[in-house]
Amino acid sequence: MSAGGVPADVLAARARGEVLVSAEAVAAALDRLSVQLTLRLAEANPLLLTVMNGALPFAGSLLGRLTFPLEIGYVHVGRYRDALRGGELVWHAEPVQDLTDRTVVFLDDVLDEGKTLAALTEWAVAGGAREALTCVLVDKDIGRPRPLAADFAALTCPDRYLFGCGMDYRGYWRNLPAIYALPEALERAG
Repeated sequence: MSAGGVPADVLAARARGEVLVSAEAVAAALDRLSVQLTLRLAEANPLLLTVMNGALPFAGSLLGRLTFPLEIGYVHVGRYRDALRGGELVWHAEPVQDLTDRTVVFLDDVLDEGKTLAALTEWAVAGGAREALTCVLVDKDIGRPRPLAADFAALTCPDRYLFGCGMDYRGYWRNLPAIYALPEALERAG
């Protein structure tokens, strides 16, 4: 534990992490993504639901780039609970907006195995949504089949443990403006 109470492995992750995508490259990818979303959603009266907590920085950066009418809300679900590998989906909060006959777009930080977003899209359609789309900052290239593909993705990254831009390492580093990969030695230890 450091003098400030931050665990030593958290500090080591940032100090030894490899920058995969610079802050400038993230911003450029968000600019491109906003154009794609505008072309697809400008006339759809969409409801954009941020998947908490990881997508909060992504949503905050993206929403200011969208200039068409939309509503925003959030869902709070999780599978990781500060661990390095996901477990069972746990619901913490559902959106207050009615999904009936709406185009619902889930904003998430990363599409990894796809289990969370698959469950959310199924839930939205079962709740009356006209369509449920997924929009992620990072589509991780895991090299295996997933239950869904991202409808919109700003970036593609390799199958590494990522942090920054909303993705965390043991609950920390979501606030970093670039995307980092955890050093493989720390990944194996986790």
